[in-house]
Amino acid sequence: MGLLDFLNLYFSSIFSITFGYFIAELLNETNLIKLIGKKTSKIVKLGIHPSLSIIPTLYLVSPRLAHTNASALLKRGEIKPFDLYGAILASNFSLRIMYIYKYYLPVLFPLLGVVTLYFIGLRIIFDIFLLVVVIIVGRKKYKNIEINDFNLNNINIRFSKDVLKNSIIKGLKLSIDFIVKFTIIFLIMVLMISFGLLEKISIILFPIFKNLGLDSLGISYITASIISPRIAYGIAKIMLGYNYSIYTILGCMFLGNGLFVLTYEWWTRILPYYTGLYPKDVALKLLIIQAFLPSIYCVLLGIFLLKLAT
Repeated sequence: MGLLDFLNLYFSSIFSITFGYFIAELLNETNLIKLIGKKTSKIVKLGIHPSLSIIPTLYLVSPRLAHTNASALLKRGEIKPFDLYGAILASNFSLRIMYIYKYYLPVLFPLLGVVTLYFIGLRIIFDIFLLVVVIIVGRKKYKNIEINDFNLNNINIRFSKDVLKNSIIKGLKLSIDFIVKFTIIFLIMVLMISFGLLEKISIILFPIFKNLGLDSLGISYITASIISPRIAYGIAKIMLGYNYSIYTILGCMFLGNGLFVLTYEWWTRILPYYTGLYPKDVALKLLIIQAFLPSIYCVLLGIFLLKLAT
């Protein structure tokens, strides 16, 4: 990777992310996301506890807000842990939709093109499977409980100069915050590559991943993913430019994402957040279904795709 590759990678990532934040804020400001939430809540509430029917919709806007509400219901004794697990599992579908409109299409698609669509499709299959299981189990469990409609009838879609202005301002604020963090991590990655540190790590990992048919660039992707998946997506763009097969790129993306959660995210972000909201036993079970289960799916799918590429 030369200087031009680094510059193209950096500025294309910044442009895509800035545009993506603007689109996400525009959806929020115009209330289009609430309209999507209304449609989604009608589907997923069929298999979850009535008191938690709002959770999938909140996941579309803010997963943290959804967990705050769910935690309050659990503490008041209005729901049981089993009810919570079902609602959160069903909400993974809503979370994937949020990722699609907020990051995958506006940010990742400009970087990787059609590879993004394959990535979305393979990722959402798992969320749909979980949703179907929750609906089947939930409809039997809650068939004698009255399900109240979530009140989203008065949704006004707003389009105006003020809405556009607010979307731009909020999008830029989020973008600037991201650019600062992204630049620091990016520079660290550039220095690691320039001084050969990433290559040395790749050499250490080579015996582990050689059976998957990964070369030095592919192993560099996996190494970068463990540090920052967003930086690794930039390496995927370079792999695409070098005409790597879609199976190889997708395999690296899924394997890298899964390893990122298993080696870093679960103990630095997810577990501390859950333990701050829920009892320890509930937090640990949520960790299993929300972190370990999806990451294992990603790792196994990544290995399968890489095997197909060899």
